[in-house]
Amino acid sequence: MRTSFLWLSSLLFITFGVSGCVTSPPPYEEYSLARVAMKAAADADASRFATGLYNRAEENFRNGQKSYQDNDFDRAKKQFQMAIQFAEKAENATRLKKFQSGDTFP
Repeated sequence: MRTSFLWLSSLLFITFGVSGCVTSPPPYEEYSLARVAMKAAADADASRFATGLYNRAEENFRNGQKSYQDNDFDRAKKQFQMAIQFAEKAENATRLKKFQSGDTFP
């Protein structure tokens, strides 16, 4: 009786101990999309034409990378999503300003 109790309590301890280590999966897709969005914004010269939006995108991307390295995948995913949004806004604002100035055709 005593050995079955010890065996059961050990099994429960291991089960709860292992289940506490479960985290969300790494945000591979968001990381990749954020990187591509940042490159597209940089290629459009957003750092010159939409400085504020581009800087916020860079900041969110860097914070996402740090959270990713720290295995805080939920926070990293949110940061990468925000980086994508700001990078796309910066790219669009840059293209609009260039078009309005007659610099390029959209």
